Amino acid sequence: MNPKKIYRIILLTSCGTIGSISIGLIFFGTSVFTPGLNFQFAAAGLYGSFFFSLLEFKFLREQIFAAIFILILQLVVFSGKYISFAYAVRDIFYLAGLFLSIKVYHLFIKKNNQLKLFLRVFALSFFYGLINLVFISVVFLINAEFIFPPLGFIYVVGRNAVLIGFGIGLGIDFYFQYKNQLFSLLKIRTT
Repeated sequence: MNPKKIYRIILLTSCGTIGSISIGLIFFGTSVFTPGLNFQFAAAGLYGSFFFSLLEFKFLREQIFAAIFILILQLVVFSGKYISFAYAVRDIFYLAGLFLSIKVYHLFIKKNNQLKLFLRVFALSFFYGLINLVFISVVFLINAEFIFPPLGFIYVVGRNAVLIGFGIGLGIDFYFQYKNQLFSLLKIRTT
């Protein structure tokens, strides 16, 4: 792989992750760094931005490998020594919802390239909010033996997904708006 593309992937991933973490910090403070609380702002920001960068630079094989690797990492790190069926279902659906919404968003912005930067972030907020809410509700139904999730749970899941999508989208658009300045600041040659 070309070193320039590696730099671009790293910068794009970093910008999206920082965007998601920043939105999490604004709304929830430092709990975004505590696993089990609002850590999803950091994890989903990293995973989603990385997947978007692979979509942007058209590496299908790497996209599939990354999705499998991230799933295994998620299961091992956040489930601990005892990976149960409930955790596996949760992580598979959670990551599938994230990757599907990033894929839909990527297709949307490619098709609607006339949309202005920093306005299209609302599309990712919508896509991720809706898709994540559906996927997590299905996980709840499966793991709770077909009991519908409470409204408070639905609200929290939807709110966090909208905020995470907004943060990732802001970071991605920041990268596209200022990539030349970022490259020159970091003294990376792109020609």
